[in-house]
Amino acid sequence: MPAAAQYTAPPPAPAPAPDQPAPKRLAPQADEPSARDASVLRRERGDPPDGFPIGSFTFFPRLEVDGEYDDNVYRTRRNRKGDFIFRARPSFTLASDWGQHALALYASADVTRYIDQSKESYVGFAVGARGSVDITDEWRWNTNAEFARVGLGRGSPGLLTTGFDGRRQIVNVITAATELAYNGDLFYGRIGPRFRRFEYVRGVSTNENFNVYDISARLGYRITPELSVFIDPSYEWVRYDRNGAFRNNQGFDIRGGVAYDVTRTLTAELGFGYFRRTYSGIGKPQDGLSFLGRLFWNPLDNVSIEAEARRSFSQYRAFGLGTAAIGNAVETSFSLRAGWEPFDPLLLDAGVSYARYRYEGEGLRENFWLFDVGAKYFFNKNFYAGPRYLYERRNAKPRSANYTDNRFLITLGAQF
Repeated sequence: MPAAAQYTAPPPAPAPAPDQPAPKRLAPQADEPSARDASVLRRERGDPPDGFPIGSFTFFPRLEVDGEYDDNVYRTRRNRKGDFIFRARPSFTLASDWGQHALALYASADVTRYIDQSKESYVGFAVGARGSVDITDEWRWNTNAEFARVGLGRGSPGLLTTGFDGRRQIVNVITAATELAYNGDLFYGRIGPRFRRFEYVRGVSTNENFNVYDISARLGYRITPELSVFIDPSYEWVRYDRNGAFRNNQGFDIRGGVAYDVTRTLTAELGFGYFRRTYSGIGKPQDGLSFLGRLFWNPLDNVSIEAEARRSFSQYRAFGLGTAAIGNAVETSFSLRAGWEPFDPLLLDAGVSYARYRYEGEGLRENFWLFDVGAKYFFNKNFYAGPRYLYERRNAKPRSANYTDNRFLITLGAQF
């Protein structure tokens, strides 16, 4: 029985991972960081890691180790199985220190071991490069490429089956993208294509392998330094190695909206539009309202709030009884996260999110609720630790796919 295939991410991650050092960006910017960059959830700590100089580059290594207990490893409604899990996540970034242009090479791994449910153990990794060429003060060319091996998480949208042998599904993802960006006094924008290749390594037939080609853009006009209007058009083609009903498809999503930006304090945008997806097989077109809203707000220097709402088409593939494909999903999601830094070495945060996936065909639907709360204490600029609790619930049709899950973990980290 073939299992599900997906290329978009699961519901919003409950806990944001610390950002890796990024290449230097030399396009015109405000003197102060944006509200997103100034958020206590994302900004560098008071004394960030120095890294290790290597010629005109700086090497930033990092290692995180988790100890976790999961009370429902297989995300099942009945016959729940709990287990202790140990995870190591080494990574590094090699970033340029050039006065102009930028280049960064990076690599990461995810080595996960289950004590009792050993079939769930897996090794994931990613290697890639990203860079930018500063053509003028206003024009910049960005590009990136990545190869990743990913273990699809239990409970991800569309994963109602477990594959041929019941083991976790593993997929290789190849990504290549380029973008031309403009940032002028009144107008700003970007446009660029992206290619992604998905090849299943374990737990699914290679007939599920597919390619995704897309091109997207944003064109904006600044009414005032803080307020602008924009339009976001995009078009996407999906091509499977083996075609069939609800497989090869293509479509567009176009939104228009407004953006408001008060440096360091508030960044918000809201856009509405329309999406449409057509199929080469027997599937009928899918279309509807598209929207995307984002908010980054720092009411106090040590308090931050982030929120996002979206509705669009998602290329999730789900399978019902036997081998009948039952379509792709219209995704609607909302998320909210708050962070508080009561004093410099300690960060507290909590988040809640909801995601709904409606699949055409046989009426399948999935509703996810996620909640988490945790803390991170920085002993110094190199070492940190923190606990976290996560709750996840899925209500679905069919009801046999329903589950609840509780996870408790402690993370130890080092960065240099």
